[in-house]
Amino acid sequence: FCINYCNEKLQQFFNIRVLKDEQELYVRESIKFKQVEFVDNQDCIDLIEAPKTGILSMLDEESKLPKAQDTSFTEKLHKSHKDHFRLQLPRKSKMSYYKSLRDNEGFIVRHFAGAVCYQTENFLDKNNDALTADLSLLMDQSKDSFTVGLFDGDDKPQKGKTSYKSLGTKFKVALGKLMEKLHSTRSSFIRCIKPNQKMQPKLFTGGEILSQLQCAGMVSVLDLMQGGFPSRTAFKDLYDMYKSSLPPVLASLDPRTFAKALFKALGLNED
Repeated sequence: FCINYCNEKLQQFFNIRVLKDEQELYVRESIKFKQVEFVDNQDCIDLIEAPKTGILSMLDEESKLPKAQDTSFTEKLHKSHKDHFRLQLPRKSKMSYYKSLRDNEGFIVRHFAGAVCYQTENFLDKNNDALTADLSLLMDQSKDSFTVGLFDGDDKPQKGKTSYKSLGTKFKVALGKLMEKLHSTRSSFIRCIKPNQKMQPKLFTGGEILSQLQCAGMVSVLDLMQGGFPSRTAFKDLYDMYKSSLPPVLASLDPRTFAKALFKALGLNED
């Protein structure tokens, strides 16, 4: 579940950087292009991480109750989001195995790459990342500095008392820090495509590959790049490339004026 949550955030980042920002740049530079539409998955991200009503928040809230149960968490989730486009009951799954699940035994999230059914059995236990008192003491007494450092700063549980530490919240905070770093850098993207379901070399199934490209937004990117200008060269770089071979009259021009003169000499539209 957490991995798919991360994938949703990364897909949103990809959409913003490659599709949204690129089209805004074309508009600023007055480049004529065909608008490319893409699916905004913010509603799916809100379903997972929104305060109080998000899946992670509801899971934490249920975990703090004295008689918390996986089934009651699932029931509350479906009741709170009964009309949400992204959330469905297991019986609406296309897979026969999940159709047999009761409504309080799981939920389906319609991710950007397709619908995924999550069985909620042991969800509450898996969300508790706290160590027991004896295990915490064992880690503190380790002679390996790396092992001790892994748990340094964690709240120490008291012997005989049950402690709770949300794994979902911990993952959400770490993911938020990752996204802040990504937004502050210039990013390049590598898309991994699964060529076939048989795990065999040199076997490519066109339909499955196309479906993956469409879900990842690559088809939209190709449409945008085809209508725009994916490769750019700064005026100065273009000027420096020919400067040594230019006659004095052209060499005295500033880079921008030189580029305009070059376009005119080649019979190209500078727009």
